[in-house]
Amino acid sequence: WVMNADGSDKRQLTDAPGYDGGPFISPDGNWIVFRSDRQEEHLLQIYVIGIDGKNETALTDNQGVNWGPYWHPTQPYIIWSGADHSDPTARPNYDLWMMRYAVDDGQFKMVKKWRVTDSPAADVLPVFSPDGSKLMWTSTRTDDHSSQLFIADFQLPK
Repeated sequence: WVMNADGSDKRQLTDAPGYDGGPFISPDGNWIVFRSDRQEEHLLQIYVIGIDGKNETALTDNQGVNWGPYWHPTQPYIIWSGADHSDPTARPNYDLWMMRYAVDDGQFKMVKKWRVTDSPAADVLPVFSPDGSKLMWTSTRTDDHSSQLFIADFQLPK
């Protein structure tokens, strides 16, 4: 749902069975990124939808859990946490993933996808600093595997 700050003009954006949640509005205010289990219960995928409720697009489609999507503040990138459970030889932990996107004629399209981290620890909940120069995330990379905040200088992939 979206509405004005005073509660007026309330509109439902999604109407799929299952869970839709964790929304973030794009820096330009035109798109919403969110997670959903509509394809299969407990397997979250990342979606975008226009702020007008049109042009819904799945950005991930795997046998995993993808969540915590976040917009880069100044460039056309989205980062998220993901674990693909379809490969029994892969570590079942969460790593950070990023995609570059483009919007052509009102259609949201993935241009390229990258793995940002590849660690035996869990890397989750990524967010960028307001200027996009730093990345902060939660990780269990500590000796006792407790969740801690990590902050790093960040450059976008080419």
